[in-house]
Amino acid sequence: MIPDCFSVINLENNFGIKKITKIQTICDLLNVQLVGKCMFCEYTTLIRLYLTVPVTTATAERSFSAMNRVKTYLRSSMTQQRLIHVIMHHIHKERLDELDLNTICSTFISRNQSRKCFFGCI
Repeated sequence: MIPDCFSVINLENNFGIKKITKIQTICDLLNVQLVGKCMFCEYTTLIRLYLTVPVTTATAERSFSAMNRVKTYLRSSMTQQRLIHVIMHHIHKERLDELDLNTICSTFISRNQSRKCFFGCI
């Protein structure tokens, strides 16, 4: 029944399935039709919940799998805050590999006179 309703709405509004990229588009399509307003008010809530759940579970699963790879027996004594930072570095490794460490170090040292004395000139 739901696919039939969406196909009727698609035919009437000339919407391709690839043009529906937001939940708001689906809600607008359902609100245009009188049948959609009366019959599908609960489906909009269901669709919103359905579209948010995979995003949150994927993030959690990625974090836990990264934590299992990072946290070994030797690293089990690190604090929670440090573990979070190490996991974030592990997850975003590709972006961190693109950074130029010499530029970052030079910028860090040049911001403070005592750092220049301690680290010297790079």
